[in-house]
Amino acid sequence: MTEEKNPPQDADKKEESPKPNKALEPSVLKGEIKIFPDKRLPHLDQGIIKAYQATGVGGIKAFAMVCEKHIIPQAEIVHKYTGITCPHLPKLLACGVVDWALDMKEHFVFVYEDKLGNPIALNKNALAMGLKGDVVVSTVLRNLLDALSAMHDNAFVHGNIRVDNLFDGGSTTFENASLGETLSVPAGYAQPVIYETISRALATPLGRGMPDYADDIYALGVTISSLMRVHNPAEGLSDEEIINQKVELGSFNFLTGKDRFPAQILEFLRGTLNDDPQLRWTFADIMVWADGRRVSAKQGGALTALKASRPLEFSRRKFLRPQALSMVLPQDSSIVVPLVENGELFLWLNRSLQDKEYETRYEQALTEAQKASGNSNYADRLASAMAIAMAPENPIFYRSLKFTPTGFGSLLIEAMQTKKDLTPFVDMIQGSLVGFWSKCTQIHADGVGDAVNRIENCQRFLSQAMIGYGIERCVYYLCPMAPCLSEKLSGFYVRSAEDYLMALEKMSGSKQRPEWFLDRHIVAFLSVRDKSIIEPFLADIAASERHRQRLGVLKVFASIQK
Repeated sequence: MTEEKNPPQDADKKEESPKPNKALEPSVLKGEIKIFPDKRLPHLDQGIIKAYQATGVGGIKAFAMVCEKHIIPQAEIVHKYTGITCPHLPKLLACGVVDWALDMKEHFVFVYEDKLGNPIALNKNALAMGLKGDVVVSTVLRNLLDALSAMHDNAFVHGNIRVDNLFDGGSTTFENASLGETLSVPAGYAQPVIYETISRALATPLGRGMPDYADDIYALGVTISSLMRVHNPAEGLSDEEIINQKVELGSFNFLTGKDRFPAQILEFLRGTLNDDPQLRWTFADIMVWADGRRVSAKQGGALTALKASRPLEFSRRKFLRPQALSMVLPQDSSIVVPLVENGELFLWLNRSLQDKEYETRYEQALTEAQKASGNSNYADRLASAMAIAMAPENPIFYRSLKFTPTGFGSLLIEAMQTKKDLTPFVDMIQGSLVGFWSKCTQIHADGVGDAVNRIENCQRFLSQAMIGYGIERCVYYLCPMAPCLSEKLSGFYVRSAEDYLMALEKMSGSKQRPEWFLDRHIVAFLSVRDKSIIEPFLADIAASERHRQRLGVLKVFASIQK
Protein backbone atom coordinates (compact mmCIF):
# COMPACT_ATOMS: atom_id res chain seq x y z
CA MET A 1 0.00 0.00 0.00
CA THR A 2 1.44 3.34 -0.92
CA GLU A 3 0.64 6.80 0.24
CA GLU A 4 1.21 9.74 -1.98
CA LYS A 5 0.16 13.31 -2.49
CA ASN A 6 -0.74 15.68 -5.20
CA PRO A 7 -2.20 19.25 -5.09
CA PRO A 8 -5.12 20.95 -3.01
CA GLN A 9 -8.84 20.85 -1.98
CA ASP A 10 -11.26 21.74 0.91
CA ALA A 11 -13.81 20.03 3.09
CA ASP A 12 -16.47 22.46 4.08
CA LYS A 13 -17.50 23.56 0.63
CA LYS A 14 -20.37 21.81 -1.13
CA GLU A 15 -19.61 20.01 -4.33
CA GLU A 16 -19.83 22.32 -7.31
CA SER A 17 -21.53 21.09 -10.45
CA PRO A 18 -19.15 20.56 -13.34
CA LYS A 19 -19.32 23.05 -16.19
CA PRO A 20 -21.64 21.72 -18.88
CA ASN A 21 -19.37 21.23 -21.86
CA LYS A 22 -16.09 20.61 -20.09
CA ALA A 23 -15.13 17.18 -18.77
CA LEU A 24 -13.49 17.22 -15.36
CA GLU A 25 -9.93 15.97 -15.28
CA PRO A 26 -9.39 12.87 -13.10
CA SER A 27 -7.34 13.25 -9.96
CA VAL A 28 -4.18 11.16 -9.96
CA LEU A 29 -2.68 9.30 -7.01
CA LYS A 30 0.55 7.32 -7.13
CA GLY A 31 1.08 8.20 -10.76
CA GLU A 32 -1.34 5.67 -12.24
CA ILE A 33 -4.40 5.59 -9.94
CA LYS A 34 -7.13 7.78 -11.40
CA ILE A 35 -10.19 9.10 -9.56
CA PHE A 36 -13.09 10.49 -11.60
CA PRO A 37 -14.88 13.44 -9.95
CA ASP A 38 -17.81 13.26 -12.38
CA LYS A 39 -18.53 9.56 -11.66
CA ARG A 40 -20.21 9.32 -8.27
CA LEU A 41 -20.92 5.98 -6.58
CA PRO A 42 -23.55 7.00 -3.99
CA HIS A 43 -24.18 3.41 -2.84
CA LEU A 44 -20.67 3.42 -1.34
CA ASP A 45 -20.95 6.75 0.52
CA GLN A 46 -20.18 6.90 4.26
CA GLY A 47 -22.36 9.74 5.54
CA ILE A 48 -21.08 12.98 4.03
CA ILE A 49 -17.95 11.25 2.74
CA LYS A 50 -18.62 10.60 -0.93
CA ALA A 51 -17.44 7.73 -3.12
CA TYR A 52 -16.24 8.04 -6.72
CA GLN A 53 -15.26 5.65 -9.49
CA ALA A 54 -11.53 5.03 -9.84
CA THR A 55 -9.08 2.83 -11.70
CA GLY A 56 -6.07 1.27 -10.02
CA VAL A 57 -2.67 0.39 -11.42
CA GLY A 58 -3.15 -1.61 -14.63
CA GLY A 59 -6.76 -0.42 -14.94
CA ILE A 60 -8.10 -2.37 -11.93
CA LYS A 61 -11.69 -1.44 -11.14
CA ALA A 62 -11.63 0.64 -7.97
CA PHE A 63 -13.50 3.21 -5.91
CA ALA A 64 -12.23 6.21 -3.96
CA MET A 65 -13.51 7.72 -0.73
CA VAL A 66 -12.86 11.48 -0.84
CA CYS A 67 -12.49 12.77 2.72
CA GLU A 68 -13.57 16.11 4.16
CA LYS A 69 -11.17 18.28 6.12
CA HIS A 70 -13.34 18.58 9.24
CA ILE A 71 -13.99 14.80 9.45
CA ILE A 72 -10.67 13.21 10.35
CA PRO A 73 -10.25 9.74 8.75
CA GLN A 74 -8.57 6.79 10.45
CA ALA A 75 -5.24 7.11 8.63
CA GLU A 76 -3.37 6.13 11.81
CA ILE A 77 -4.60 2.52 11.56
CA VAL A 78 -4.00 1.99 7.85
CA HIS A 79 -1.03 -0.25 8.68
CA LYS A 80 -3.33 -2.57 10.64
CA TYR A 81 -5.89 -2.70 7.85
CA THR A 82 -3.35 -3.50 5.15
CA GLY A 83 -2.14 -6.44 7.24
CA ILE A 84 -5.56 -8.08 7.00
CA THR A 85 -6.00 -10.76 4.36
CA CYS A 86 -9.68 -11.49 3.83
CA PRO A 87 -11.79 -11.70 0.64
CA HIS A 88 -14.78 -10.26 2.50
CA LEU A 89 -13.19 -6.83 3.05
CA PRO A 90 -12.28 -4.36 0.27
CA LYS A 91 -8.55 -4.32 -0.49
CA LEU A 92 -6.92 -0.94 0.10
CA LEU A 93 -4.82 0.00 -2.94
CA ALA A 94 -3.48 3.36 -1.78
CA CYS A 95 -4.24 6.47 0.23
CA GLY A 96 -2.92 10.00 0.16
CA VAL A 97 -3.63 13.56 -0.95
CA VAL A 98 -4.91 14.59 -4.38
CA ASP A 99 -6.05 17.72 -6.19
CA TRP A 100 -9.83 17.61 -6.43
CA ALA A 101 -11.42 19.23 -9.47
CA LEU A 102 -14.81 19.83 -7.83
CA ASP A 103 -13.47 22.53 -5.50
CA MET A 104 -9.84 22.97 -6.67
CA LYS A 105 -8.43 22.03 -3.29
CA GLU A 106 -6.58 19.12 -1.73
CA HIS A 107 -8.40 16.16 -0.19
CA PHE A 108 -7.22 13.01 1.51
CA VAL A 109 -8.49 9.90 -0.29
CA PHE A 110 -8.63 6.15 0.18
CA VAL A 111 -8.69 3.99 -2.95
CA TYR A 112 -9.98 0.40 -2.76
CA GLU A 113 -10.30 -2.40 -5.24
CA ASP A 114 -13.98 -2.64 -6.14
CA LYS A 115 -15.31 -6.18 -6.01
CA LEU A 116 -18.17 -5.31 -3.66
CA GLY A 117 -21.05 -5.51 -6.10
CA ASN A 118 -24.42 -4.10 -5.08
CA PRO A 119 -25.69 -3.31 -1.57
CA ILE A 120 -27.48 -6.31 -0.05
CA ALA A 121 -30.29 -3.99 0.99
CA LEU A 122 -30.73 -2.49 -2.50
CA ASN A 123 -34.37 -1.36 -2.82
CA LYS A 124 -35.24 -3.12 0.48
CA ASN A 125 -35.85 -2.07 4.07
CA ALA A 126 -32.40 -2.47 5.63
CA LEU A 127 -33.87 -2.89 9.13
CA ALA A 128 -36.36 -5.63 8.20
CA MET A 129 -35.26 -7.65 5.18
CA GLY A 130 -37.08 -10.87 6.07
CA LEU A 131 -34.40 -13.29 4.84
CA LYS A 132 -34.48 -16.93 5.88
CA GLY A 133 -32.32 -17.85 8.86
CA ASP A 134 -30.43 -20.69 7.19
CA VAL A 135 -29.56 -18.45 4.23
CA VAL A 136 -28.24 -15.69 6.50
CA VAL A 137 -26.18 -18.08 8.63
CA SER A 138 -24.66 -19.98 5.70
CA THR A 139 -23.72 -16.89 3.67
CA VAL A 140 -23.66 -13.43 5.24
CA LEU A 141 -22.89 -14.46 8.82
CA ARG A 142 -20.26 -16.98 7.71
CA ASN A 143 -18.44 -14.31 5.71
CA LEU A 144 -18.76 -11.69 8.44
CA LEU A 145 -17.23 -14.10 10.95
CA ASP A 146 -14.31 -14.68 8.57
CA ALA A 147 -13.82 -10.90 8.35
CA LEU A 148 -14.11 -10.43 12.12
CA SER A 149 -11.59 -13.20 12.70
CA ALA A 150 -9.09 -11.64 10.30
CA MET A 151 -9.59 -8.20 11.87
CA HIS A 152 -9.28 -9.60 15.39
CA ASP A 153 -5.94 -11.22 14.46
CA ASN A 154 -4.66 -7.78 13.41
CA ALA A 155 -6.06 -5.88 16.43
CA PHE A 156 -8.42 -3.97 14.11
CA VAL A 157 -11.93 -2.90 15.13
CA HIS A 158 -14.24 -2.09 12.21
CA GLY A 159 -16.79 0.23 13.82
CA ASN A 160 -18.97 0.37 10.71
CA ILE A 161 -20.88 -2.93 10.62
CA ARG A 162 -24.46 -2.48 9.44
CA VAL A 163 -26.80 -3.84 6.76
CA ASP A 164 -26.39 -0.93 4.36
CA ASN A 165 -22.60 -1.40 4.50
CA LEU A 166 -22.93 -5.01 3.31
CA PHE A 167 -22.53 -5.92 -0.38
CA ASP A 168 -23.43 -8.99 -2.43
CA GLY A 169 -20.05 -9.42 -4.14
CA GLY A 170 -21.79 -9.84 -7.48
CA SER A 171 -23.89 -12.81 -6.35
CA THR A 172 -27.64 -12.59 -5.71
CA THR A 173 -27.39 -15.57 -3.34
CA PHE A 174 -25.09 -13.60 -0.97
CA GLU A 175 -22.42 -16.32 -0.95
CA ASN A 176 -19.83 -13.62 -1.75
CA ALA A 177 -21.23 -11.11 0.76
CA SER A 178 -18.65 -8.56 1.89
CA LEU A 179 -18.35 -5.80 4.45
CA GLY A 180 -17.79 -2.26 3.21
CA GLU A 181 -15.05 0.20 4.06
CA THR A 182 -14.51 2.11 7.30
CA LEU A 183 -11.23 4.07 7.18
CA SER A 184 -12.61 7.25 5.58
CA VAL A 185 -14.63 8.22 8.67
CA PRO A 186 -14.13 8.01 12.45
CA ALA A 187 -15.45 4.68 13.77
CA GLY A 188 -19.19 4.89 14.40
CA TYR A 189 -19.60 8.26 12.66
CA ALA A 190 -21.78 6.83 9.87
CA GLN A 191 -23.64 4.35 12.11
CA PRO A 192 -27.37 4.87 12.80
CA VAL A 193 -28.06 4.78 16.56
CA ILE A 194 -29.84 1.42 16.31
CA TYR A 195 -26.49 -0.28 15.49
CA GLU A 196 -24.67 1.28 18.43
CA THR A 197 -24.72 0.18 22.06
CA ILE A 198 -26.76 2.41 24.36
CA SER A 199 -23.72 4.26 25.66
CA ARG A 200 -22.20 4.91 22.21
CA ALA A 201 -25.58 5.82 20.70
CA LEU A 202 -25.96 8.58 23.31
CA ALA A 203 -22.86 10.38 22.06
CA THR A 204 -22.80 12.70 19.06
CA PRO A 205 -21.62 10.57 16.09
CA LEU A 206 -18.27 12.38 15.94
CA GLY A 207 -17.94 12.13 19.72
CA ARG A 208 -18.35 8.35 19.98
CA GLY A 209 -14.62 7.79 19.90
CA MET A 210 -12.79 4.50 19.55
CA PRO A 211 -14.94 1.35 19.68
CA ASP A 212 -13.77 -2.03 20.92
CA TYR A 213 -14.50 -5.61 19.85
CA ALA A 214 -17.60 -5.75 22.05
CA ASP A 215 -19.09 -2.86 20.03
CA ASP A 216 -18.45 -4.67 16.74
CA ILE A 217 -20.13 -7.79 18.16
CA TYR A 218 -23.18 -5.76 19.21
CA ALA A 219 -23.41 -4.24 15.72
CA LEU A 220 -23.11 -7.76 14.26
CA GLY A 221 -26.11 -8.84 16.38
CA VAL A 222 -28.17 -5.87 15.20
CA THR A 223 -27.16 -6.60 11.59
CA ILE A 224 -28.16 -10.28 11.70
CA SER A 225 -31.46 -9.49 13.41
CA SER A 226 -32.18 -6.85 10.73
CA LEU A 227 -31.50 -9.29 7.90
CA MET A 228 -34.00 -11.80 9.32
CA ARG A 229 -36.71 -9.55 10.81
CA VAL A 230 -40.02 -8.91 9.10
CA HIS A 231 -40.95 -5.96 11.33
CA ASN A 232 -38.87 -2.81 11.74
CA PRO A 233 -38.81 -2.01 15.49
CA ALA A 234 -37.52 1.53 14.82
CA GLU A 235 -40.30 2.49 12.42
CA GLY A 236 -41.64 5.94 13.30
CA LEU A 237 -39.21 6.35 16.22
CA SER A 238 -36.71 9.16 16.67
CA ASP A 239 -33.12 8.41 17.69
CA GLU A 240 -33.95 9.39 21.27
CA GLU A 241 -36.97 7.09 21.31
CA ILE A 242 -34.91 4.17 19.97
CA ILE A 243 -32.39 4.64 22.79
CA ASN A 244 -35.18 4.94 25.38
CA GLN A 245 -36.71 1.70 24.13
CA LYS A 246 -33.36 -0.05 24.51
CA VAL A 247 -33.01 1.30 28.05
CA GLU A 248 -36.54 0.29 29.09
CA LEU A 249 -36.81 -3.07 27.31
CA GLY A 250 -33.20 -4.05 26.78
CA SER A 251 -31.65 -4.21 23.29
CA PHE A 252 -32.46 -7.90 22.79
CA ASN A 253 -36.16 -7.50 23.57
CA PHE A 254 -36.48 -4.28 21.57
CA LEU A 255 -34.80 -5.69 18.47
CA THR A 256 -36.49 -9.10 18.46
CA GLY A 257 -39.85 -8.44 20.14
CA LYS A 258 -42.32 -8.65 17.24
CA ASP A 259 -40.59 -11.40 15.25
CA ARG A 260 -40.08 -15.14 15.54
CA PHE A 261 -36.53 -16.44 15.20
CA PRO A 262 -35.22 -20.01 15.20
CA ALA A 263 -34.04 -21.08 18.68
CA GLN A 264 -30.42 -21.27 17.53
CA ILE A 265 -30.51 -17.70 16.19
CA LEU A 266 -32.24 -16.45 19.34
CA GLU A 267 -29.34 -17.79 21.40
CA PHE A 268 -26.89 -15.91 19.16
CA LEU A 269 -28.91 -12.67 19.36
CA ARG A 270 -29.36 -12.91 23.13
CA GLY A 271 -25.58 -13.25 23.51
CA THR A 272 -24.49 -10.53 21.06
CA LEU A 273 -27.16 -7.99 22.03
CA ASN A 274 -26.60 -8.11 25.79
CA ASP A 275 -26.40 -4.52 27.03
CA ASP A 276 -23.82 -5.44 29.65
CA PRO A 277 -20.46 -5.69 27.81
CA GLN A 278 -19.21 -8.07 30.49
CA LEU A 279 -22.04 -10.48 29.69
CA ARG A 280 -22.03 -9.93 25.94
CA TRP A 281 -20.57 -12.75 23.90
CA THR A 282 -16.95 -12.51 22.84
CA PHE A 283 -15.74 -13.57 19.41
CA ALA A 284 -14.61 -16.86 20.96
CA ASP A 285 -18.15 -17.42 22.27
CA ILE A 286 -19.56 -16.81 18.80
CA MET A 287 -17.20 -19.37 17.29
CA VAL A 288 -18.25 -21.93 19.94
CA TRP A 289 -21.88 -21.28 18.93
CA ALA A 290 -20.99 -21.51 15.22
CA ASP A 291 -19.50 -24.95 15.87
CA GLY A 292 -22.87 -26.08 17.21
CA ARG A 293 -21.81 -26.15 20.87
CA ARG A 294 -23.52 -24.46 23.78
CA VAL A 295 -21.96 -21.26 25.12
CA SER A 296 -21.33 -21.31 28.87
CA ALA A 297 -23.46 -18.85 30.85
CA LYS A 298 -21.53 -15.87 32.23
CA GLN A 299 -21.78 -14.59 35.78
CA GLY A 300 -23.42 -11.23 36.45
CA GLY A 301 -21.56 -8.17 35.23
CA ALA A 302 -21.15 -4.80 36.87
CA LEU A 303 -23.59 -2.83 34.74
CA THR A 304 -27.25 -3.34 35.49
CA ALA A 305 -30.28 -1.21 34.61
CA LEU A 306 -31.48 -0.50 38.14
CA LYS A 307 -35.08 0.51 38.63
CA ALA A 308 -36.44 2.61 41.52
CA SER A 309 -39.52 1.68 43.54
CA ARG A 310 -41.14 5.03 42.81
CA PRO A 311 -40.55 7.58 40.04
CA LEU A 312 -38.72 10.90 40.21
CA GLU A 313 -40.40 13.75 38.36
CA PHE A 314 -38.09 15.93 36.29
CA SER A 315 -39.00 18.34 33.50
CA ARG A 316 -42.62 17.07 33.42
CA ARG A 317 -41.53 13.47 32.98
CA LYS A 318 -41.29 10.59 35.44
CA PHE A 319 -38.18 8.46 35.74
CA LEU A 320 -37.65 5.08 37.35
CA ARG A 321 -34.18 4.36 35.98
CA PRO A 322 -31.10 6.47 36.80
CA GLN A 323 -29.70 5.75 33.32
CA ALA A 324 -32.74 7.33 31.66
CA LEU A 325 -32.58 10.30 34.05
CA SER A 326 -28.91 10.79 33.22
CA MET A 327 -29.78 11.33 29.56
CA VAL A 328 -32.03 14.35 30.24
CA LEU A 329 -30.43 16.15 33.20
CA PRO A 330 -28.09 18.31 31.05
CA GLN A 331 -31.01 19.32 28.80
CA ASP A 332 -32.58 21.35 31.65
CA SER A 333 -29.62 22.31 33.80
CA SER A 334 -31.44 25.20 35.50
CA ILE A 335 -33.97 22.73 36.95
CA VAL A 336 -31.20 20.49 38.26
CA VAL A 337 -30.03 23.11 40.79
CA PRO A 338 -33.26 23.17 42.86
CA LEU A 339 -33.66 19.39 42.44
CA VAL A 340 -30.30 18.96 44.17
CA GLU A 341 -30.49 21.84 46.63
CA ASN A 342 -33.90 20.85 48.03
CA GLY A 343 -32.61 17.31 48.55
CA GLU A 344 -35.21 15.67 46.29
CA LEU A 345 -32.70 13.84 44.09
CA PHE A 346 -30.76 12.43 47.07
CA LEU A 347 -33.99 11.29 48.80
CA TRP A 348 -35.04 9.47 45.63
CA LEU A 349 -31.70 7.65 45.50
CA ASN A 350 -31.78 6.91 49.22
CA ARG A 351 -35.37 5.74 49.58
CA SER A 352 -36.44 4.50 46.14
CA LEU A 353 -33.22 3.12 44.69
CA GLN A 354 -31.43 2.17 47.90
CA ASP A 355 -28.04 1.69 46.31
CA LYS A 356 -25.02 2.99 48.23
CA GLU A 357 -22.85 3.36 45.13
CA TYR A 358 -25.29 5.86 43.65
CA GLU A 359 -25.40 7.83 46.90
CA THR A 360 -21.61 7.92 47.07
CA ARG A 361 -21.32 9.14 43.47
CA TYR A 362 -24.02 11.73 44.17
CA GLU A 363 -21.95 13.20 47.01
CA GLN A 364 -18.83 13.16 44.84
CA ALA A 365 -20.69 14.86 41.98
CA LEU A 366 -21.93 17.60 44.32
CA THR A 367 -18.36 18.21 45.54
CA GLU A 368 -17.14 18.26 41.94
CA ALA A 369 -19.71 20.83 40.81
CA GLN A 370 -19.13 23.06 43.84
CA LYS A 371 -15.48 23.54 42.88
CA ALA A 372 -16.78 26.28 40.60
CA SER A 373 -20.05 27.16 42.35
CA GLY A 374 -19.51 30.88 41.84
CA ASN A 375 -19.03 30.59 38.10
CA SER A 376 -21.69 31.28 35.51
CA ASN A 377 -21.55 27.67 34.32
CA TYR A 378 -22.35 26.18 37.75
CA ALA A 379 -25.77 24.82 36.69
CA ASP A 380 -24.23 23.17 33.61
CA ARG A 381 -21.41 21.67 35.68
CA LEU A 382 -23.86 20.38 38.29
CA ALA A 383 -26.13 18.82 35.66
CA SER A 384 -23.15 17.17 33.94
CA ALA A 385 -21.68 15.84 37.19
CA MET A 386 -25.05 14.46 38.34
CA ALA A 387 -25.56 12.81 34.92
CA ILE A 388 -22.21 11.05 35.41
CA ALA A 389 -23.25 9.97 38.93
CA MET A 390 -26.54 8.54 37.63
CA ALA A 391 -24.93 6.57 34.76
CA PRO A 392 -21.12 6.57 34.60
CA GLU A 393 -21.30 4.10 31.69
CA ASN A 394 -22.85 6.87 29.56
CA PRO A 395 -20.83 9.45 27.62
CA ILE A 396 -20.04 12.83 29.18
CA PHE A 397 -22.87 15.33 28.70
CA TYR A 398 -22.12 19.04 28.98
CA ARG A 399 -24.39 21.63 27.39
CA SER A 400 -24.49 20.66 23.69
CA LEU A 401 -21.57 18.22 23.98
CA LYS A 402 -22.07 14.46 24.18
CA PHE A 403 -18.81 12.56 23.93
CA THR A 404 -16.41 9.95 25.18
CA PRO A 405 -12.82 11.13 25.83
CA THR A 406 -11.50 9.42 22.67
CA GLY A 407 -14.03 11.37 20.57
CA PHE A 408 -13.41 14.81 22.10
CA GLY A 409 -10.68 15.82 19.63
CA SER A 410 -12.80 14.97 16.57
CA LEU A 411 -15.67 17.03 17.96
CA LEU A 412 -13.38 19.99 18.64
CA ILE A 413 -11.99 19.97 15.10
CA GLU A 414 -15.44 19.86 13.54
CA ALA A 415 -16.61 22.72 15.79
CA MET A 416 -13.57 24.83 14.91
CA GLN A 417 -13.86 24.22 11.17
CA THR A 418 -17.59 24.97 11.09
CA LYS A 419 -17.25 28.08 13.31
CA LYS A 420 -19.26 26.74 16.25
CA ASP A 421 -19.08 28.12 19.78
CA LEU A 422 -15.94 26.73 21.42
CA THR A 423 -16.88 27.80 24.97
CA PRO A 424 -18.16 24.32 26.01
CA PHE A 425 -14.87 22.78 24.87
CA VAL A 426 -12.85 25.32 26.85
CA ASP A 427 -15.04 24.63 29.90
CA MET A 428 -14.40 20.91 29.55
CA ILE A 429 -10.63 21.38 29.33
CA GLN A 430 -10.39 23.92 32.15
CA GLY A 431 -12.67 21.96 34.47
CA SER A 432 -12.26 18.47 35.89
CA LEU A 433 -15.45 16.75 34.73
CA VAL A 434 -13.58 14.45 32.35
CA GLY A 435 -11.40 13.28 35.22
CA PHE A 436 -14.48 12.81 37.40
CA TRP A 437 -16.10 10.65 34.71
CA SER A 438 -12.92 8.59 34.46
CA LYS A 439 -12.97 7.91 38.21
CA CYS A 440 -16.63 6.87 38.16
CA THR A 441 -16.89 4.82 34.99
CA GLN A 442 -16.34 1.10 34.74
CA ILE A 443 -15.62 1.38 31.02
CA HIS A 444 -11.89 1.40 30.37
CA ALA A 445 -11.52 0.58 26.68
CA ASP A 446 -8.20 0.97 24.88
CA GLY A 447 -7.14 4.59 24.53
CA VAL A 448 -9.57 6.04 27.09
CA GLY A 449 -6.98 6.58 29.82
CA ASP A 450 -4.58 8.28 27.42
CA ALA A 451 -7.39 10.48 26.04
CA VAL A 452 -8.39 11.59 29.55
CA ASN A 453 -4.77 12.51 30.33
CA ARG A 454 -4.46 14.45 27.09
CA ILE A 455 -7.59 16.48 27.77
CA GLU A 456 -6.33 17.30 31.26
CA ASN A 457 -2.88 18.20 29.89
CA CYS A 458 -4.51 20.76 27.61
CA GLN A 459 -5.15 22.96 30.65
CA ARG A 460 -1.56 24.24 30.47
CA PHE A 461 -1.99 25.11 26.77
CA LEU A 462 -5.05 27.24 27.53
CA SER A 463 -3.26 29.00 30.37
CA GLN A 464 -0.77 30.55 27.93
CA ALA A 465 -1.78 33.29 25.51
CA MET A 466 1.45 33.13 23.49
CA ILE A 467 1.25 32.12 19.84
CA GLY A 468 1.60 28.36 19.54
CA TYR A 469 -0.62 27.71 22.54
CA GLY A 470 -4.31 28.29 23.32
CA ILE A 471 -7.17 26.24 21.91
CA GLU A 472 -5.27 25.78 18.63
CA ARG A 473 -2.54 23.81 20.39
CA CYS A 474 -5.25 21.63 21.98
CA VAL A 475 -6.64 20.71 18.56
CA TYR A 476 -3.44 19.12 17.27
CA TYR A 477 -2.47 17.61 20.62
CA LEU A 478 -5.85 15.90 21.00
CA CYS A 479 -6.08 14.75 17.37
CA PRO A 480 -2.59 13.88 16.07
CA MET A 481 -3.88 12.99 12.58
CA ALA A 482 -5.59 16.36 11.98
CA PRO A 483 -4.33 18.47 9.07
CA CYS A 484 -3.43 22.10 9.71
CA LEU A 485 -6.67 24.10 9.91
CA SER A 486 -5.16 27.52 9.19
CA GLU A 487 -7.22 29.66 6.81
CA LYS A 488 -3.97 30.47 5.03
CA LEU A 489 -3.83 26.79 4.05
CA SER A 490 -7.53 26.34 3.30
CA GLY A 491 -6.78 24.92 -0.14
CA PHE A 492 -4.24 22.41 1.12
CA TYR A 493 -4.28 19.22 3.19
CA VAL A 494 -1.14 19.82 5.25
CA ARG A 495 -0.16 16.93 7.56
CA SER A 496 3.53 17.66 8.16
CA ALA A 497 6.13 20.42 8.20
CA GLU A 498 7.25 19.25 4.76
CA ASP A 499 3.69 19.59 3.46
CA TYR A 500 3.62 23.14 4.87
CA LEU A 501 6.72 24.21 2.92
CA MET A 502 5.38 22.61 -0.25
CA ALA A 503 2.10 24.50 0.18
CA LEU A 504 3.99 27.79 0.59
CA GLU A 505 5.95 27.00 -2.56
CA LYS A 506 2.72 26.43 -4.51
CA MET A 507 1.19 29.64 -3.15
CA SER A 508 4.26 31.77 -3.82
CA GLY A 509 3.35 32.43 -7.43
CA SER A 510 -0.28 33.28 -6.71
CA LYS A 511 -1.69 36.79 -6.44
CA GLN A 512 -3.86 35.54 -3.58
CA ARG A 513 -0.92 34.43 -1.47
CA PRO A 514 -1.14 35.41 2.23
CA GLU A 515 0.79 38.45 3.48
CA TRP A 516 2.57 36.51 6.25
CA PHE A 517 3.77 32.94 6.63
CA LEU A 518 2.47 32.08 10.10
CA ASP A 519 -0.62 32.31 12.28
CA ARG A 520 -1.74 30.72 15.55
CA HIS A 521 -2.85 27.52 13.84
CA ILE A 522 0.33 27.01 11.85
CA VAL A 523 2.59 27.65 14.84
CA ALA A 524 0.53 25.32 17.06
CA PHE A 525 0.46 22.67 14.33
CA LEU A 526 4.25 22.74 13.86
CA SER A 527 4.83 22.78 17.62
CA VAL A 528 2.87 19.56 18.07
CA ARG A 529 4.20 17.80 14.97
CA ASP A 530 7.86 18.57 15.76
CA LYS A 531 8.82 20.91 18.62
CA SER A 532 12.44 21.12 17.58
CA ILE A 533 11.74 22.95 14.33
CA ILE A 534 9.86 25.87 15.88
CA GLU A 535 9.87 26.10 19.68
CA PRO A 536 13.48 27.39 19.97
CA PHE A 537 12.40 30.34 17.80
CA LEU A 538 9.00 31.16 19.35
CA ALA A 539 10.36 34.19 21.19
CA ASP A 540 11.44 35.74 17.88
CA ILE A 541 8.20 34.80 16.12
CA ALA A 542 6.11 36.32 18.93
CA ALA A 543 8.24 39.50 19.16
CA SER A 544 6.75 42.87 18.26
CA GLU A 545 9.75 43.85 16.12
CA ARG A 546 9.26 42.92 12.50
CA HIS A 547 12.92 42.04 11.92
CA ARG A 548 12.86 39.51 14.78
CA GLN A 549 9.72 37.91 13.37
CA ARG A 550 11.38 37.54 9.97
CA LEU A 551 14.50 36.13 11.51
CA GLY A 552 12.38 33.61 13.48
CA VAL A 553 10.55 32.49 10.33
CA LEU A 554 13.84 32.01 8.45
CA LYS A 555 15.15 29.85 11.30
CA VAL A 556 11.97 27.74 11.20
CA PHE A 557 12.24 27.25 7.43
CA ALA A 558 15.91 26.32 7.75
CA SER A 559 15.05 23.78 10.48
CA ILE A 560 12.38 22.17 8.32
CA GLN A 561 14.63 22.01 5.27
CA LYS A 562 17.47 20.58 7.36
